[in-house]
Amino acid sequence: MSMIKIGMIGIAAVFLALLLKKEKGELALLVGIAASVLIFGYTLSRISFILDFLRELMDTLPVDPALLKALLKMLGITYVADFSASVCREAGYGSVAGQIELFAKLSIVALSIPELWVLLRLIEQMTGG
Repeated sequence: MSMIKIGMIGIAAVFLALLLKKEKGELALLVGIAASVLIFGYTLSRISFILDFLRELMDTLPVDPALLKALLKMLGITYVADFSASVCREAGYGSVAGQIELFAKLSIVALSIPELWVLLRLIEQMTGG
């Protein structure tokens, strides 16, 4: 699905939600969440293309597959956290959204620690230390 179609789904959902918001606020919220889930589903369908590219990249470059797997996990955490936090914020639960974002940031830091050690060892080897 093209970006134009995704954009149109989003805009249509917002307009519909705005029309419903005055009389049926809870229904407007459901329209927004439904549009978000639909767009999220289409986004997931694009991931297979990215994964194929990364597999090809791993076969071509002399890079430890664990590093690319960690990178993919970090990207996944970022996307899921952003989506979840947006839905919570839209529903009026900003504090829950903030906690989701905090957990995502800490998860990314935890995932990056092994890569940081590899980088530090590489720097140490390059400097002769």
